[in-house]
Amino acid sequence: MNKSHLLPPRIELFGYGICPYVMRVRYILALLDLDHHYVELDIYKAKPAALLRYNPLGRVPTLVVDSDSICDSTVIALWLAQVYREYNLLPTDAWSQAKVMNDMAAIDFVHSKISTLMGASDQQEFNASVDALSESLHGILPLLNELNNNQASLRHVWVMPLTLLLKSLDQLFDGQLSDAIAAIRSLPNLQQAIQAPSSKFSALLPVDYVQQLSEMLSKRSRYYGNFLEMTMQKECAV
Repeated sequence: MNKSHLLPPRIELFGYGICPYVMRVRYILALLDLDHHYVELDIYKAKPAALLRYNPLGRVPTLVVDSDSICDSTVIALWLAQVYREYNLLPTDAWSQAKVMNDMAAIDFVHSKISTLMGASDQQEFNASVDALSESLHGILPLLNELNNNQASLRHVWVMPLTLLLKSLDQLFDGQLSDAIAAIRSLPNLQQAIQAPSSKFSALLPVDYVQQLSEMLSKRSRYYGNFLEMTMQKECAV
């Protein structure tokens, strides 16, 4: 059922298709079946005036509701969960809500380690960032079981983009992540998900997601650029 009548008539989301924080918000909007206008930004170009009018810092995701806006995926998610309580994205009691938010923060911490990994300049930095990522993942591995839960929750929403990113980075780095973190191998391929609610997430993904991620990595990480070049040279030599 479309329940967008509960909100002001204009709902607009600014973001990048491959950004995990934007994915979270888009996934929630899909789960709630909310009519909205999504504005895909070019990650390599200056922030448009339409975004800067509502968010002078140009941060994404930015959600515009009527003539006002909020940004940050956690802020947006908690607001939507409160407005649409009947979808049970959050538990009803305060302690259980706090536990969910604690898990969300732990997942955000893992993303910070991934960001460091994605900026590695050489093999030494990459190895150190993989070790840090492995350590940060230990505490949230049980949360990955949320993928097997047919009831969508904010835990589930937070786990989905993280799982996609881990699997995709492991693919781009030719298995180096899963060699160090074996649990990555057992994560599902969300780009091929066909069961609800995961299918709603996979439907949001760019068809060239991995290619876009590779392009961004090659611009951010000197190590990945060198790794990619060496891989291509090996393939040409065969």
